[in-house]
Amino acid sequence: MTLAEVYSSVSEFMTTPRPSYEGMVRGGGFYQPMVQVVDYLKANDFTVYIVSGTDRLIVRGIFNDPSCPIDLPLSQVIGSDETLVGSAQGDEDGLDYTFGQDEQLVLGGDFIIKNLKENKVSVIQSEIAKQPVLSFGNSSGDFAMDNYALSNPTYASAAFQLCCDDLERENGDQKKAQSMYEDCEKNGYVPVSMANDWKTIYGDGVTYLGAEEELAQAA
Repeated sequence: MTLAEVYSSVSEFMTTPRPSYEGMVRGGGFYQPMVQVVDYLKANDFTVYIVSGTDRLIVRGIFNDPSCPIDLPLSQVIGSDETLVGSAQGDEDGLDYTFGQDEQLVLGGDFIIKNLKENKVSVIQSEIAKQPVLSFGNSSGDFAMDNYALSNPTYASAAFQLCCDDLERENGDQKKAQSMYEDCEKNGYVPVSMANDWKTIYGDGVTYLGAEEELAQAA
């Protein structure tokens, strides 16, 4: 697939209904409080990066879509990577091949790096060349990034971790949420409760129907 075909495929997928939710398509699954955080940081002259474990081109496809509520340059979207090759390159090594003026970049099919844990730290440094001062995560795969932000030697810093403790408006998990609270206490991260700290998750008009509904739709 070319980059344009990847983005088109992502945009099409974003229009499909989101299982187990009423009033939301897949492309609408943005946590509204996090959108507000991004807007606030941008308004106060922070440079914001999305650092995801998902395939970079998929995440860029989401941010490239007009429906995306967050406006960021695609150069500030980081994710897991696979190879890109010239459309006529075939199996020839990139060191032996010269990209032609009539070619397009296409997916090469070889995985390069999964952007989680320590890999997030190395990728942040190699791509941004700056140590972050704020980190926002939702899994243990973000702890390394959190620690990197908290160890900034020059500026005051903070790391926030989302705790999935809302069972009414979202597919929460109390056991995982409790584990996250404990990790936050141990490591100095600021815990954010989906149930108690957020007035909304997806905005008005979205209702979580439950995991059972998602299983029924999949069947």
